[in-house]
Amino acid sequence: MKLELVNHLLAVKMTISYKGKSKKMDKLVVDTGAAHTLISSDIVNEIGIYFENGDSLVSAYGIGGEEYSFRKPVDIIKLGTHKIPEIKLDLEI
Repeated sequence: MKLELVNHLLAVKMTISYKGKSKKMDKLVVDTGAAHTLISSDIVNEIGIYFENGDSLVSAYGIGGEEYSFRKPVDIIKLGTHKIPEIKLDLEI
């Protein structure tokens, strides 16, 4: 996995694969202080990832208060050359 420094923030390339479709993100910011990974659902909507009945809801607390997301299993994520199969991602509602 190759981390880059972009505008004083750590960033990595990431690809999410879901039901035969993939979405590549060239500069995903790594939040080193986060309790869990959160991805905007707007980014992955085009590959069919969206909230559905049965998806788990997750809450997180931060400076802005309480935020909600949904948890969705994906086929695989790739971070640089590192692959993580069958992982659940939290996606912003």
